[in-house]
Amino acid sequence: MAGFLIRRALRALVVLLVLSLLISGLTHVIPGDPATTIAGEQGSPELRAQIRAQLGLDRPFLSQYLSWLGNALRGNFGSSLMDGRHVATMIADRLPVSLELALMATVLALLWGVTAGILAATYHGRFLDALLNGGSFVGVAVPPFVVGTLLVLVVSIAAPAWPVLSYVPFSTDPVGNLQVLLLPALVLSIPFGAALCRYLRSSIVEIQDQDFMRTAAAKGASRRRMILRHATRNALVPLLTATGLQFGVLVGGTVIIEQVFGLPGLGSLVVNSIGQHDFPVVQATILTLGATYVLLNLVVDLLYPVVDPRIRAAGAGHGR
Repeated sequence: MAGFLIRRALRALVVLLVLSLLISGLTHVIPGDPATTIAGEQGSPELRAQIRAQLGLDRPFLSQYLSWLGNALRGNFGSSLMDGRHVATMIADRLPVSLELALMATVLALLWGVTAGILAATYHGRFLDALLNGGSFVGVAVPPFVVGTLLVLVVSIAAPAWPVLSYVPFSTDPVGNLQVLLLPALVLSIPFGAALCRYLRSSIVEIQDQDFMRTAAAKGASRRRMILRHATRNALVPLLTATGLQFGVLVGGTVIIEQVFGLPGLGSLVVNSIGQHDFPVVQATILTLGATYVLLNLVVDLLYPVVDPRIRAAGAGHGR
């Protein structure tokens, strides 16, 4: 297990290193010039050149990247080019919003996605299966920002008292905070839950054809009991994989939904920073999202032996 953990950690570090290099490269090809943004359109060429020199933007790309990477490894992501605030502070202020939204969407997705997947597998080949499977296909296919925009319009008309385009911190008003995040979390849970439904249904249907399921049926176990007690338990590994991957995607996928619902999370921060050519904020924010995704995948890998003892036994046998 220790060797497995070390290999996974090293792989995660390599992924983050490559990601940091790609981010730095992309920020330098984004149209626009931070010096022009700071100096204004009327700023003289001399003033813009002075600003570039102060910010180190006149140095070669590799020199800028290595300097930024060295500071980032020490936890120093620099300061915003627009207001001079520490980038780490800006991320720390907004990360909880994105994480809370992603966690809330995950809970909703698990509640209805797992239920729908089990029901679809239980009634495999019947009308309910076709209905749920078709609904999950639509849920995966429809872009969340389309559903979000429509939901904002519908709720604004049908329930004008509902807080749609506002935000209140959990520490200030827990009930109000959950109320504000409910709609965007519901929107994000639609493709997430639909994917879980399809994963779980396919896994259970495949498991039903295995020998131990036929043995359980021969012993008189009901179909519902076989699915709930045997098939669903054996489908936990692919379900865990799907949940971990989808949650990682969800943290980064909140970008557009945060814009639609006016939430002050990492999504709105990175979008605004790109528009202002605030490269330090863009680099640090995207790296934080990438690190979150990599960390979640690492946690999922480590949970496999906990969920399925056969994996733990296979790993022990391999170690011997």
